[in-house]
Amino acid sequence: MGNDQDLWTALVEAERQLARARAEFYQRAEGRSEVLAAALQGPSNWDRGTALAFLGKIPDDVPELLDQLVENATSHAWALVARRAIAAGRRELVTPLLRRIVRERLETADAEDYRRLAELLRHMNDDEALGELVRRAADLEDPDMQEVARDFAR
Repeated sequence: MGNDQDLWTALVEAERQLARARAEFYQRAEGRSEVLAAALQGPSNWDRGTALAFLGKIPDDVPELLDQLVENATSHAWALVARRAIAAGRRELVTPLLRRIVRERLETADAEDYRRLAELLRHMNDDEALGELVRRAADLEDPDMQEVARDFAR
């Protein structure tokens, strides 16, 4: 049991160090948004995951990075953590921007993108925008789009 407690103590200390590093980056980085934007698009899973986790904890940069966050929210690998980061942002700032981005993406979206965007809007509890997406999907002839409309209709 003593070894278990040692492992736990090491984990708690690592979390403390992470919190300190996160605060230092937030307070001292001069190009914080640029660094985060690059990390969200970068090839490194560690960079991307760290950026998404950071934004989930300190969401001040979410509105500025919303395009990249939505891009991550439409990928299988990052959808859930990206949705959480977006939801951490200030709703009054994020919601109008998110609605615009979703409308723009729907112009060229396939059924899978429709589904991921619908999941994002549901996660955000944005029934108005989700309803618009469902209506658009229902109006399309594609059976996969029709399925998305049925799955997300309220």
